[in-house]
Amino acid sequence: MSENRTETGHLVVSTALTALRAGRMIIVADPAAEGVRGHLVLAAEYVTAAAITVLSSLGCGLVQVALRAATLDALAVPPADPAGTGPDRSRYRVSVGLAGAAGIRASQRAATVRALASVDAHAAEFARPGNVFPLGTAADGVLELPEIPEAAVDVTELAGLRPVGVLCEITGADGEYPTWTELAELGRAHELPMVSVAELIAYRRRELCRVTRHGAARIPVPLGQFRAIGFTDGLDREHVAFVHGDPARASAPLVRLHFECLIGDVLGSRACGCRDALHGAIARIVADGCGVLIYVRAGATAIGDTLRASGHSRESTAPQAHPVGHSDLQSAFDILDDLGMREIRLLTEPGETHAVPAHLRVAARIPLSAVAAGRTERAS
Repeated sequence: MSENRTETGHLVVSTALTALRAGRMIIVADPAAEGVRGHLVLAAEYVTAAAITVLSSLGCGLVQVALRAATLDALAVPPADPAGTGPDRSRYRVSVGLAGAAGIRASQRAATVRALASVDAHAAEFARPGNVFPLGTAADGVLELPEIPEAAVDVTELAGLRPVGVLCEITGADGEYPTWTELAELGRAHELPMVSVAELIAYRRRELCRVTRHGAARIPVPLGQFRAIGFTDGLDREHVAFVHGDPARASAPLVRLHFECLIGDVLGSRACGCRDALHGAIARIVADGCGVLIYVRAGATAIGDTLRASGHSRESTAPQAHPVGHSDLQSAFDILDDLGMREIRLLTEPGETHAVPAHLRVAARIPLSAVAAGRTERAS
């Protein structure tokens, strides 16, 4: 995804979140094998009788309420098919109604939805069966299961509201799936922001990559003094920027993005060139007088990836034995943003083709292999 498309998607999601906070509906869309699935979505805590009527008349589908499966379990709302064993067992639940107000009237359904969204909701409040159809969603939303019910919960939570969304599927003019054009026209006619599940996934991944600075310390290494600045991203991974000299005063300081490789960095495994690349980058930055090495901590699966990659080849030529993901790169570039880096000279290894954000200018790409070769020649 290009930087422009990413920024556009970010704006689309932000617009939808603003609408939800104001008690307005949005459209959530997702391509399907037979066409496009589109749902009207509203934050459950804002549901009124009038909103239930609008959802039903505009969408023409079944009004449902999406909340996390674990919340429904806590409210003792069982699966619609207790004997079911498939992936939909946690999704479809027995219908519920607010005890004493379990009729089909719009006001009664709205009261049930608001009760489900209440922070004080408890199992004894609800009768079964009832007038509202709950959907259980995955714990980590669209990042775990890229479906519209997960999106309905994610957008309400991202808007700072209770993570419960009321939704109604939209049908096309022929009663089947609508087209993108029909959804867009419906949105324009009623001023409803439209967001796709894919845009929401990209937005959530982007937000998880954002970093927060946490302290700094002077760190002496054999080659010179560095200032270590700690950062934490949305995945609770801790990264470190090792700063030498005063890069802020340089026109284009040296920068190296180093992605953690436990077996290479610590144990010096010969199955990868990670340790040599790390030491070479430190030496080059010190020799240059100033620069930054961003040490990006690996994700939860990186050690397994490293072991698998190391087992396939005794003499791998890859600088990293584990893959570098989008979130790894995004966190690294966010750290550079925090440090005020706008123009850099990037230390690279053969085969590294990391995409750089448009706002960061790379004045030069300097091969680390050439740095290592220069050290070898001087030693001989």
